[in-house]
Amino acid sequence: MPSSPEASAARPRVPIIAAFLEGWRRVLRAPRLSLTALAAMFLIALPMALGMRGALQAHLGASSEADRAVEGWRPDWAAEFGAQAQGVARTFTHEILGFGGTISIVSDLIDREALSPPLVAAATTSILVWVFLSGGILDRLARGRPVGAAHFFGVSAVFFWRFLRLGVLIGAAYWALFRWLHPWLFEDLYGRWTRDVMREGDGIAIRVALYGVLALALGLVSVVADFAKVRAVVEDRRSMVGAVGAALRFVRRRAVRVSGLYLLNGLAFVAILVVWRWTAPSGAASPWLALLVTQVYLLARVWAKLAFMASEVVFFQGELAHAHYTAAPDVVWPDSPAAEAIDNLARSPDAAARLL
Repeated sequence: MPSSPEASAARPRVPIIAAFLEGWRRVLRAPRLSLTALAAMFLIALPMALGMRGALQAHLGASSEADRAVEGWRPDWAAEFGAQAQGVARTFTHEILGFGGTISIVSDLIDREALSPPLVAAATTSILVWVFLSGGILDRLARGRPVGAAHFFGVSAVFFWRFLRLGVLIGAAYWALFRWLHPWLFEDLYGRWTRDVMREGDGIAIRVALYGVLALALGLVSVVADFAKVRAVVEDRRSMVGAVGAALRFVRRRAVRVSGLYLLNGLAFVAILVVWRWTAPSGAASPWLALLVTQVYLLARVWAKLAFMASEVVFFQGELAHAHYTAAPDVVWPDSPAAEAIDNLARSPDAAARLL
């Protein structure tokens, strides 16, 4: 049930810091939600890890080089392995160590570099899994209370198809930005503005500024997509075109505070990346220590992603008087025919007497 603008005007403005903190509180009070997201990430990465493990075993075997590889990163052997690697094994470069892999993937995406097929497959799987889970996650965060597994996955299934339709709209917007805006910024404008530049620092500054423009455009699409999902779940919307239009109106009327909330969440994610930059294990680190530190980082990243979603839900609910959840009732799986027949007999003593 969408709310009118008048309902929004009658309510006090929601402080963005309060929405941010309440979002983190809801996430930290939903440990099963965090574990579900972490387990999904693990299952997505598992096939690639097994493929890499098989390739490494086939190349090293029981040689003395295998014993030396366990002790730490060996650039000479890694170069030899990379020269003959195929498939997922081609991703085994020095960039997978610690923070380097994070920066490498982000850089490739922004600069439209072609990703390796295994990374494309993993990214596609990850997107589909998150699209499926998003409905259940937003529903759980909006309710602010535990829900059963049947309810969670039932809501996820309902909104999966709606979010796929939304993904077509948002994907088209992203495609347009990289198809037209990116070349215009980094080929036309950058080439024109740096043609007579003498100092390298000036060229870098111009490129950074153009990256900022691209980031603003991508951020606008992202925030509209986020609030379209929030409105779809909280208001049980079926039309994704309508959800995008409602999200655009919501963001336009609260552009400054929505930007502030987005910035707060972005800074929280950057803070996690900074900590990861300084704590990421090196190639010489103990395998068990590296595993522990990496899992803590992944958990923190999951928390940040969920808190991002939760703070947007809290902000929207407070702004449009949806503090009490307004979408469809709990999803309950139907009983089996036998259980339903027994229940009907219990409700109708006359029918039971006739059977006897």
